[in-house]
Amino acid sequence: MTYSDYEKQVQSATGLSIAAAWSQGRSAFGGLTAALVVAHIESQEDLSGRDLCTLNIHFCGPTIADEPCEFRHKVLSKGKSVMQIEGQLLQDGEVKTQIIACFGVQRFATLQVTPPIKVFPKKSLQVPFIAKFMPEFVQHLDMKYTSEHMPFSGSSEAHVSGWVRFVEAPPAFTDAALVALIDAWPPAVLPMLERVAPSSSITWNIEFLNPRTELNSSDYIYYECEAVQAAAGYAHTEAKIYNQDGQLMALSRQMVGVYEKKANPA
Repeated sequence: MTYSDYEKQVQSATGLSIAAAWSQGRSAFGGLTAALVVAHIESQEDLSGRDLCTLNIHFCGPTIADEPCEFRHKVLSKGKSVMQIEGQLLQDGEVKTQIIACFGVQRFATLQVTPPIKVFPKKSLQVPFIAKFMPEFVQHLDMKYTSEHMPFSGSSEAHVSGWVRFVEAPPAFTDAALVALIDAWPPAVLPMLERVAPSSSITWNIEFLNPRTELNSSDYIYYECEAVQAAAGYAHTEAKIYNQDGQLMALSRQMVGVYEKKANPA
């Protein structure tokens, strides 16, 4: 199934499970699970005239592939300008992914601060999907790295950047689709490691800049991420997401668990 197939299915309120082809290790791709909770909320609530402003996401446990998922949501507050909604993906009654989404109505304002236009690197490297060496969900993505160092290459820099879009473009570039693409990249600390080590996002915050230029479904987005700090098996990263014209669209922060193994004694 393509991303758009999942988005349609969650909107129809029918039973849904995520196939192993969208997995990362023992869990379904976290970007997809978060995106589907957003899509569920958007299908159940009247959000006309409201922009998605922020998402706070907690990955409470692994979403197991090929097992039924349940979606729930609750409106926490609804004012004239701001509406906040809690959403959950559950399996066997346990919360696996939980979000709080904030939607806002645009208001009159004289205050305006415009971020500078991003100048992109001229070179990029198309990375083909390699089964058993990459997470399964990567096969559904068209990714081009602009950062010099790949994961587990022993780099001195904690940096990841590049272009990404879906291999099969959805009919429309929804906010939920954007959420999925933002989470496509490996944590920015992984290029510093010399050996393969599992990692997973634990908490994730996205702030969306509004108003935003509408994206075409086949557009690439540009992702640029740096690690702020890493120690004791956890890393904190900050990312910026741009459209093809260099306009900043979103800010992303994650706390990531990195599960390195101790080296065997000589």
